[in-house]
Amino acid sequence: MPGLLISVTTLPAGDGACSVIRLAGEADLSSAELRDALAAELAGRPRLLLVDMSRLTFIDSGAMQMIVAAHRVASRGSGALALLCPAEPVVRVLSLMGVDQVISVYGSVDEAIAAAERCEERESG
Repeated sequence: MPGLLISVTTLPAGDGACSVIRLAGEADLSSAELRDALAAELAGRPRLLLVDMSRLTFIDSGAMQMIVAAHRVASRGSGALALLCPAEPVVRVLSLMGVDQVISVYGSVDEAIAAAERCEERESG
């Protein structure tokens, strides 16, 4: 099985930071680097953590559970985790596991940041 490539970018997002974890290749239960990348980014307490799945060709339930666990950690803090542009094979897994009903999925970074800002405005207003 081909490996998983991960890159991380930090972007300004309103009054906080937005971290984007870009995944490429295949993610499975043995993808310790995914768990480590999620934990490292959550430790920095970003306002928004986005997982870009546009170049992810495969994900199994074990790797998906890592992302769901990260979503729970982000939700307990003052941040949020969302998914970006999942490729078709990944969309199927998201749907079968019901993850797309729990974690927001967006078509772009800008769309996700705008949604987070609208949510913050509702909460503060």
